[in-house]
Amino acid sequence: MTARQRFRADVARYSVLIDRPMSRFRRVLVVLTSEEIWAMAVFRFGQYVYYDANPVTRWVLRMPCLAAARLTGLMVGIHLFADTRIGPGFCIVHYGGIWISPLASLGANCSIGPGVVIGVAGQTRNKGPVLGDRVWVGPGAIITGDVKIGSGAVIAANSLVTSDVPENAVVIGVPARVISYSGSEHLIRIPTAD
Repeated sequence: MTARQRFRADVARYSVLIDRPMSRFRRVLVVLTSEEIWAMAVFRFGQYVYYDANPVTRWVLRMPCLAAARLTGLMVGIHLFADTRIGPGFCIVHYGGIWISPLASLGANCSIGPGVVIGVAGQTRNKGPVLGDRVWVGPGAIITGDVKIGSGAVIAANSLVTSDVPENAVVIGVPARVISYSGSEHLIRIPTAD
């Protein structure tokens, strides 16, 4: 899947957050006025430059891409790196205070809130967190270290995750502990094929 296809899936996730059908004009308006989508556009453009572009284009656009990513991080507080592996349908629910390590990996249709940090720590500074598909991460949550978050998991607001989380688990607290296995299905809306 190309960076452009992943970005289209990201925008489609935002369109299902609004409960009414969106015309093309409305979709363009949402893209132009949403800081979260600006950050995603810069991030996906960086992925295009790093992975999809031919070597000449990569060489020409690498520095402008880095500058755009840095400027976006300063303007809207969303720090994403082109090296970070993020699947299609990624959704940042509100912008501000978000930092995702270049060593992290997020599956398809993940959602994160403001103030989320997904990074590395301690002895394992060469491995980042791996999140499965449909993981919902609440505001202020911190996921750090070489941990695996199972598909469908929910990380509650202001939780600190430093150990693995099973599939469909709901975790809360500092340190985070499992309180149920109801999963993220009721929190994450995925666009239909139509």
